[in-house]
Amino acid sequence: MKITDVNNIGGHLSTSKGIDATPERAREFGFKSYQVFTKSQMQWKAKPLDEETVKKFKKEKMENGNPTVMVHASYLLNTASSDESLREKVREAFRTEIERADKLGMELLTFHPGSFKDATLEIGIANVSNMLNDVITPDQSVKVLIENSAGQGNSVGKTFEDIAKIIDKVEEKDKVGITLDTCHTWASGYNFAEETGYGQMIDEIKRTVGLERINGFHLNDSKKGLGEHTDRHEMIGKGTVGVNGFRFLMKDRNFQKVPMIFETPLGEDGYMSDIEALNQLLK
Repeated sequence: MKITDVNNIGGHLSTSKGIDATPERAREFGFKSYQVFTKSQMQWKAKPLDEETVKKFKKEKMENGNPTVMVHASYLLNTASSDESLREKVREAFRTEIERADKLGMELLTFHPGSFKDATLEIGIANVSNMLNDVITPDQSVKVLIENSAGQGNSVGKTFEDIAKIIDKVEEKDKVGITLDTCHTWASGYNFAEETGYGQMIDEIKRTVGLERINGFHLNDSKKGLGEHTDRHEMIGKGTVGVNGFRFLMKDRNFQKVPMIFETPLGEDGYMSDIEALNQLLK
């Protein structure tokens, strides 16, 4: 039995050969899910999607096992900011991300809530909620996922309670979920590597956002220690979490069908190492 046989494992894939080439690349890895950028993650503008590319992508997706695809939104989308000139740019760019994901038929779109900077956490949370209300529409297909943060600086989303406060103010709640990043979770102080800590984390998720809101994972080990609030991804099993630290998560039946995406430092060159590390947990 392999980890790719029992979990919805995937990785972030390059679109250098075209986004329509990614479904076949995912199949080569044995991935049942994967993640991509549909545009440059560090630019506001995006070249319109070519209709032929969209058509070919959908065809390739179906012919290669119809994997679940998660889009990672641009890193520029600081939805927690109070700067109105910036918020207008974020609003337009976020709508574009949703439109592109829908046009391609992708199922999930994850984003970083961002930083409240000189404001307060409460204002930052309200800003994220308001932005989601501005950009999410009742007729969109893609589900928008809030990624938890490592808690660095004035970032929003380091606890599930904070994320629950964001979702509580969102009007289209059925269009919103959560991406749980394991490096960020570890950095925020959740010790999911031990049975007691894992149980406490699950209890907090149930009490705040609900297990059904966990619609995606980013699988990463961490270069930094538990609770250090530093976002430094590492290969699975080579960081402070350690490969055994993933055993409770990987065997949790609540998440067997939830996409789990590698975002480890070597990218595609390192995914076989990540898979082999997790396969140790099933032996």
